[in-house]
Amino acid sequence: MAGAILLFLTFNTAIIKAQPSPIELAIGHKYGSVNFVFNKKFSQTSRFGFFHMNTVQFYYKEDSQNSFLLQDLLFVETFKNLRVATGIVYSKGGFNPTAGLQYLFSGEKFMVLIAPRVNIESDPSYDVMTIIQYKPKLNDNLKLFTRVQMLNLFGSEGNIKSYQWFRVGFETKGIQFGLAANMDEYGPNPSIETNFGLFIRKEIF
Repeated sequence: MAGAILLFLTFNTAIIKAQPSPIELAIGHKYGSVNFVFNKKFSQTSRFGFFHMNTVQFYYKEDSQNSFLLQDLLFVETFKNLRVATGIVYSKGGFNPTAGLQYLFSGEKFMVLIAPRVNIESDPSYDVMTIIQYKPKLNDNLKLFTRVQMLNLFGSEGNIKSYQWFRVGFETKGIQFGLAANMDEYGPNPSIETNFGLFIRKEIF
């Protein structure tokens, strides 16, 4: 298991250095977050590729509420825009093997990702990740930037964690910035916790 983890992390580091990837920092009134997504086929003609997602939440007052979720997945595109993916997930609970599907459509203005997934363990948990992004051109130097990222994580006892993260702002010279609003729900009988602030986002190498 340790060898497999080392292989994933080594491969992940090498491929990220070779390709541009978006990273976002959001600062809210309760907590901050860093969100990084890398998604790339091995070549333009390959059906195989690599997907990495890393989400970190850091609270200003309650360190015990800090959380992170890291996914490293290999995928194969079985039909146009539809993938089968498998790999590992790392969180506070440790490492777990995982498998799922990914539907991805990515255009110049519009992008959507829908990714149901199951953690393979004795008492499995399931999640559905959805990302919708729209950035139409306003003029030669400015685009509107809108993005919604949603997660629904649940197990045999119901909801574990869900969130809906909203971003509205602008893009200029490859940098996105604007207003951030997060809604988080924890546990089987959750109430909505809100976090409002600002975000900045850029592709890095």
